[in-house]
Amino acid sequence: MKNSLNEFSNFVSEMHERVRTDDAEGLARWAVGELSETLGFDAAWYGWADIRPEGVNIHANASLNLPDNYYDTWLTMSEDDLLAAKFLEVPDGVATYNRTDRLQTDGMVYLADKYGLKKLATAMHTRPGRIASFYLSSYRVGRHSREWSDAEQEFLQCAVDQLSAAMKLSTSEPGRAQEPGAVSIFVNENGIGILGLSNLREQLGEIWPEWDGDHLPDRLQSLIGVPGEHILTDRGLVVQCENAPGLEGMGLKKLTLRRLTPFDLLTHREREVARTLAAGKSHKEAARILGVAPATIRNQTQAIYAKLGIGNRASLSNMVPEVQDL
Repeated sequence: MKNSLNEFSNFVSEMHERVRTDDAEGLARWAVGELSETLGFDAAWYGWADIRPEGVNIHANASLNLPDNYYDTWLTMSEDDLLAAKFLEVPDGVATYNRTDRLQTDGMVYLADKYGLKKLATAMHTRPGRIASFYLSSYRVGRHSREWSDAEQEFLQCAVDQLSAAMKLSTSEPGRAQEPGAVSIFVNENGIGILGLSNLREQLGEIWPEWDGDHLPDRLQSLIGVPGEHILTDRGLVVQCENAPGLEGMGLKKLTLRRLTPFDLLTHREREVARTLAAGKSHKEAARILGVAPATIRNQTQAIYAKLGIGNRASLSNMVPEVQDL
């Protein structure tokens, strides 16, 4: 590699700029594409995995320049994955595989030949005490593909470490959550926290004092497949569940949690009225905007004041989130 230090510096600098605007998937997709140009690999498979002697679990994954069925094909030979075996031997190193080496397994030969993979290098950012760690498996194809040099392997490992830190930061940056004081996390369909779990523990962990490990508490796990807003009055929480923007290909879900407020206990119509009044509209104007009679607005206003324990418009404005001009 030429000017590897400059290239790595440029890679890290641009990634830090992207942390301000991109989500975790955007960062990973950009980084893998950028590394494919810098390091010279033709395809890649990346995501979050757990490698143990009893087997490999892929918790979320995506690919670059590989068919959609790549993951399903890998599942058929996962027990023969030589890269995983090398990680068990040297957890902190880059695992490499050469299709022409003497050490082979039937499954590895099948995978390599099916997709034309010749020289492979996989780096993983291990997270002690966590189930899922980010990995990037980079593939060179073609008969004349070159070996992975020591410098390229070091570059790959450092890039994966930096990318993992950047993705974690992207979930905890101020303003990333939908509302002030909210915490967003990304989980797989089995309820395993992939990103943002430490931030959730720091801000809302006291709600589940006995909660430990990477699996979400049972109550949160039950909401993963149910999109929309959920009010957990017994926990004093509001939970918003959705497909993670840009992360559908990895099979991740996004949960945004915040503490319950009195405003959350208003009905949908009462919230509409409250937001309209808090925006400075009169009862008559609010009635026109919402398509009801002014008397209805006045009655709902009294009900809103009673539920919120307030007595005037100024107090209402302080309790209504996301006040906008209408």
